[in-house]
Amino acid sequence: MMAMRAAAARTARTSGIYSIRCFSASAARSQVNAWRKPLAAGAAGLAFYSGPCLADGANKDGVPPFTMDAPKYDQSSFYGRLMGMYDYIDPRTLLLTSDDLKKSQAALEEYKKSGKKPEGMSDAEMWQHRKNVEVSIHPVTGDELLKVGRMSAFVPMNVPLCAFMLMANGTPQVLAAQWLNQTYNMVNNYVNRSGATVEWSSLLQSYALAVTASCSIAVGAGRLMKAVPSLQVMGPFVPYLAVISAGTANVSFTRMEEWNGKGVAIVDDEGRELGMSRSAGQMGVLQTVLSRSCFLPIAPMVMPIVGMKMVGSVAPALTVGAAGVVVEILLITGCISGMLPVALALLPQKMEIPVTKLEPEYQNLKDSNGQAITKVFANKGL
Repeated sequence: MMAMRAAAARTARTSGIYSIRCFSASAARSQVNAWRKPLAAGAAGLAFYSGPCLADGANKDGVPPFTMDAPKYDQSSFYGRLMGMYDYIDPRTLLLTSDDLKKSQAALEEYKKSGKKPEGMSDAEMWQHRKNVEVSIHPVTGDELLKVGRMSAFVPMNVPLCAFMLMANGTPQVLAAQWLNQTYNMVNNYVNRSGATVEWSSLLQSYALAVTASCSIAVGAGRLMKAVPSLQVMGPFVPYLAVISAGTANVSFTRMEEWNGKGVAIVDDEGRELGMSRSAGQMGVLQTVLSRSCFLPIAPMVMPIVGMKMVGSVAPALTVGAAGVVVEILLITGCISGMLPVALALLPQKMEIPVTKLEPEYQNLKDSNGQAITKVFANKGL
């Protein structure tokens, strides 16, 4: 995902794409206006890491009554999904110790047994315990997740990787940066696997594909733009297109079973599983490519250029040399932090699909009341 984004960041840097000469002032203003709403959403999440879009029945603490059966935030709205994602990547949970996690697990276990909160514990504290466990403990194995592979470590881990990519000089360093970046991605994928075990052959094939694609893009795109200077007028869009191509290939390969195999499970309004649908699987893959591979790279690859232009208009010295690298890293870090949850929250995790878009065998089904089933639901995936 972000590995390929950062890969192209290095290409952009070496090709002069991050130069403040890329856009005129008017172009920069138009870019800022175009991104005002997404930036506002991202800034809101960064500022508060919480929000008013909670589930119904919020109490005096500003949180809904605690439950293990529903998420804290209303997942039917974009803002609710956004706040949920900010919770998911909150780096503060990396500071939790094993003892802290055991206390959170004990509080949840007591609630599951009695159906009541432990004595003296507030709803807000229970929601925090649930968050601690869900972001730090594997749901199947019950083991503590490796910290560097947790989603809460995504931003802190990507900062040094971006720095290496921006400062890599020469083909060996560029290739090393891409390899480290893709290796981190593989660790992240393994740590956040859905099952107790992993299909190592598929994981390693995906890893090899990602390394090959990112290294080819980082080296090849830079050489192409040096050979054809006119391509540089495309600004950030050449590496952006390279990134979404590599990201799309990676997502498609790792989820080939959903696209061209069994598909994904679909359920009706009552939660009854109806079977496996390849059509639903293809929709899930396409939506994932749209949000994760197409939209997400825009933030760290296009928005920082607008930011550099704005910085250059008031403090040109901050856009060159070491200061320029630091400013760009800060901008990229802010964009990743603010816009990663925005990209993942754009589309609901639970897809609602009309049966008319599915295979023929799902066209004339009826629910338990004898009513025709007109829509089904499936998990989109991340």
